[in-house]
Amino acid sequence: MKRAVTMWSESGGVGKTTMATNTAAALGRRNADVLVVDLDPQLGSLTDHVGFGDLKTTDDDHLGDVLLDQDRDASELVVDAGDFDLVPSHEGLANIESEMAARSTSLREFQLRSSLAPLASEYDYFVVDPPATLNVLVDNALVAARDVLIPIELTRKGSVSIDGLEDTLDSMERGFRTFDESFALGILAVVPNEVGDSNIYREVREELETAGKPVTPFGIRKRDVLKEAWRNHMSVFEFADSAETRDLRPYEEDLLDQFDTVARIVERGSVEAATEVAQ
Repeated sequence: MKRAVTMWSESGGVGKTTMATNTAAALGRRNADVLVVDLDPQLGSLTDHVGFGDLKTTDDDHLGDVLLDQDRDASELVVDAGDFDLVPSHEGLANIESEMAARSTSLREFQLRSSLAPLASEYDYFVVDPPATLNVLVDNALVAARDVLIPIELTRKGSVSIDGLEDTLDSMERGFRTFDESFALGILAVVPNEVGDSNIYREVREELETAGKPVTPFGIRKRDVLKEAWRNHMSVFEFADSAETRDLRPYEEDLLDQFDTVARIVERGSVEAATEVAQ
């Protein structure tokens, strides 16, 4: 496996799952083998987005079972979601923290990492999409992936949230080094999402850049086509290709390039390396 990345923001409603879906699709279209792991048990998760919502209520083995029992095989959960493979979420993940506590699960933050290790040779990239709320599922996502890609609103609230998230990552890094001295967490990129034309967007971007945050030189605009793609259970790339949907409008076509650039950031490991290639 070349790289694993967690899409995470402590703020809900910033388009984290949409970004995870379309970044994974872009990676897949760049001839990479990609596995997406959906850790969010709530409605509207990535599993719902790509049309596998029925698997979230199945009585069959699911991701929660694998996290609780390392003898279970995560590969048996994998489904083909088109441009990438998917380990779907399940409603049972909502109780995973209490179940781990009841079973006295040791090193519980490392369960996902251990479960995915046998699959590492089969994929170029892992993309993990956890819930926004800090809990054991987020801990597992961060331990498994180490690199974090953060979608952010270009607002004062969004700017403050980056500082808080950095503090959270620093604290977690120090804690996990108790078990693994080489453990490191890093912010791969900060991606402005649902961007508009207000002056506040430009001001917050400039503040982030001045503060040395790895913010992308572009922002993903709020476009109705992303909602339409969601309703059709597909990425925006599939939507653009499908004979069953409308054509992208000229002002929507930049979304494809932007998600492709986010994919290059994952490939190359930094905003600078990816945007230099794009230029």
